[in-house]
Amino acid sequence: MIAKVAPALFLLLVSTPAWAANPAHLEQLRRTGNCPNCDLSYARLRGRNLQGADLRGANLNAANLRGANLSSANLSGAVLNNADLTKANLTNANLSGASLLITRLDRAILGGAKLVDAILGGRDRLARVRTFRDATLPSGEKAFFLEESSRRR
Repeated sequence: MIAKVAPALFLLLVSTPAWAANPAHLEQLRRTGNCPNCDLSYARLRGRNLQGADLRGANLNAANLRGANLSSANLSGAVLNNADLTKANLTNANLSGASLLITRLDRAILGGAKLVDAILGGRDRLARVRTFRDATLPSGEKAFFLEESSRRR
């Protein structure tokens, strides 16, 4: 029985992608504050100050960006699928063409953010975003959401 199962398990383990960010890319981000086209998937960037960071085209798939300051960051074309952006500050961030499928945006601040051609869907919970004031939505229209509701969460 083990002889029959072992080859299948081996193929599964060999074909499984690495579940961590590229260490050299993490070091580049730490050192320079910029990392365009980097592999930062599954990175633990919780609470980091990435204000104004150049992360164009970066792979931030499943990254933990909870409470991170990404204000004025360039995330155009970035992949943020399944990322946690809970309470992240994305004020004036450029998310044009970014993919945010199944992304957590609970209480995120998207004031002035550019989301033109961004892909949103899944558990992104846009209704729970803290503010969209002056954001540009995927359609190119200005957001009509203003501030979070007064009800408790």
